[in-house]
Amino acid sequence: MSSSAVQPERILKDLQQLWAQMAKDQAESGGVLRACAMTLVVVAENSGDAEHVRQTVGVLMHNHPSRAVILRPEANAAALDARIFAECWKPFGKAQQICSEGIEITEGPSGFTEVAKFLVPLRVPDLPAVLWCRGKAALEPGPLEPLFPLADKVIFDSGDVADADSALQYLRKLRGRGIRVADLHWTRLTGWREVVAHLFDDGALALGEIKTAQVAFGGPLVTTCARYFAAWIRTALPAARVTMATVEGASGLRSVTLSTASDNLTITRGSDPNIEVSGCGRQYRSLLPSTSEEALMQEELGILGPDLVYERALSA
Repeated sequence: MSSSAVQPERILKDLQQLWAQMAKDQAESGGVLRACAMTLVVVAENSGDAEHVRQTVGVLMHNHPSRAVILRPEANAAALDARIFAECWKPFGKAQQICSEGIEITEGPSGFTEVAKFLVPLRVPDLPAVLWCRGKAALEPGPLEPLFPLADKVIFDSGDVADADSALQYLRKLRGRGIRVADLHWTRLTGWREVVAHLFDDGALALGEIKTAQVAFGGPLVTTCARYFAAWIRTALPAARVTMATVEGASGLRSVTLSTASDNLTITRGSDPNIEVSGCGRQYRSLLPSTSEEALMQEELGILGPDLVYERALSA
């Protein structure tokens, strides 16, 4: 790990020197393989969040090696500052280390407009760039917007927003400007959507038989995940009448009931990480995939092209 003067050219030179030194140090123990498939820029919520981001990015690099750029907001910073680092690991049974590189930038008082200019030469040429904007404040028009044109995909998380409709409206606005957006709160629904799809695949339900669908959510305010799930059902079952209802329980998606002329099938959130399926001759529990931040980001980083299913749900 080393410090660098705040010039992109100097940072790139320091990275070259870092790799040369690592190759020399590891020459007798198997060497070093430099791996990079994208540029991943992460905006930490605050200075204290940056260390958590660094740990998470280190895990993500194993499946999605990248040049990681961590932006650390620092209210008391006198000027923009930066340092470089490397994240290395050994595949099981291998002597050679695989390493990816990183840059941690402390935002100065000039804000993200200056940071955006600073980042342009630090993007890896000819590889996709992903921007991960952490925290609910990122879903409000504000200082992060100068960063959006730099990325092929911008990832948000609407899980904690107070106003779901405003957050979704903002995402639609960005999409309308040609920015490819993603939301980790949509990604949390992957397990739910897989269960519903399986019920149609195994014959428990037929597309033309569904008359109504009710999406139930907990808490006093509708959440974006409930909005997403209702929109996804509307696009998949255009002939069904889709409604939403609030129920007791923790905030978030609680259940969905699909009704035919003669029966109901209900999928209900049980004890984590399970959901329960009941009706139409089915009675079982299904294990949901992990919804840890690392797992959600692994999934989203695997979709660098258009996600047409999400885009239809966002637009519905």
